[in-house]
Amino acid sequence: MNSFENKNISDQNPVTSEFEAWVGILYSCISADNQITDSETAWLSRVLHSKQKFVGIDMAPLYAKSFNLRMELGQLKYISACCELIKEEDKETVFALALEVLLADGTLEKEEKNLIEVLSNRLKIDADMTSKIIEVIFLKNKGNIKGI
Repeated sequence: MNSFENKNISDQNPVTSEFEAWVGILYSCISADNQITDSETAWLSRVLHSKQKFVGIDMAPLYAKSFNLRMELGQLKYISACCELIKEEDKETVFALALEVLLADGTLEKEEKNLIEVLSNRLKIDADMTSKIIEVIFLKNKGNIKGI
């Protein structure tokens, strides 16, 4: 039984809470270009603190764990692990927030497109809703200045 337990421990999801999952997905999106600006970090903090579920949650350890797990697992595997812990009623919201980051400059690079596909698939968002969310975020960000 002990060897069976050890096998299961290694297969467990390293993301252990819904809070970690939200931060992990959004953090991965702001770091998709391998650069994290102060404005991106400020945006992430603002967005999360605006959500009722994050009231009273200390963000610093969540950011640190997100950074470490993303480096350890790689971006796509880490995002997949995070998606497993997002509640059904939050999936479209998290997806829309992730797109907000990825499409902030109003353009869609290949790397960003791949990330959107992974998120959409892992969060199990249907194609019609995915298209609607992408369209709205593009419209919202049309004409944005790059780098902000």
